[in-house]
Amino acid sequence: MKGKILGFNEAEGGGAISGEDGSRHRFTRADWRGDKSPVAGMAVDFESADGAAKEIYPVSGAALAALGNLNVDLSGLSASPGGARVGEIFTRSLAAPLALVVLFACFLEALALPPPMQGTTLIGLGGAMADLNMAAQAARMMGEGKSGFDTMSSLLFLRFAAPVAALWLGWVAWSGKAERVPMLVTGAAAIVAALLVVMLKSAIVSMAPDMARDALSNRIGLGLGVWLLLLAGAALIAAGMGLIRNPLAKG
Repeated sequence: MKGKILGFNEAEGGGAISGEDGSRHRFTRADWRGDKSPVAGMAVDFESADGAAKEIYPVSGAALAALGNLNVDLSGLSASPGGARVGEIFTRSLAAPLALVVLFACFLEALALPPPMQGTTLIGLGGAMADLNMAAQAARMMGEGKSGFDTMSSLLFLRFAAPVAALWLGWVAWSGKAERVPMLVTGAAAIVAALLVVMLKSAIVSMAPDMARDALSNRIGLGLGVWLLLLAGAALIAAGMGLIRNPLAKG
């Protein structure tokens, strides 16, 4: 018989199971055949004998079955005004989905730096600038001259335009306002943010001696966040110009 554990007292070594037919069965720790201790909500398979459960085994997908005690009615959620509104803005156009992609890309790795430095996201790029500034000062002391790194340092604040524009686009989509201009602006901001990271990589490489630049360039990589920003930015501009549309849109 299949059922679900109602509860288990580890100190007393006993618990109760609710069978799929609605019956209740007591059990002891000695009847448990799982590797881990039984917990409330876990789906099990067992033998019933005079109101007691014997030979109790956890079934596959028990972790998901444990969520059943939450009694979440997803159909009711989708039927609610808020749920229906979310579904509508994500299927009407590409504004909301791509705004979400841009925001997500801002928190993915944008620049992979060589040890001892660590890779950084677009949002967290400012935290890596302290180490990079020290490297720039060392390069100037070694006579490498002033590179484009100083200029890039002052331009990096522009990277915040991408998440800010994406939030604006999400608000516009939710409000039902005209999306064309916000889509174009957000697309351009995403592309600019990605290009800033590409230019920063070039500026970092330019600080190294000529003989070491190729090796350094190979050790510094562009992360998934940069490529996702470029793709989402291009898609937003194309959608804003009417070249592509949401495949889930009706009509």
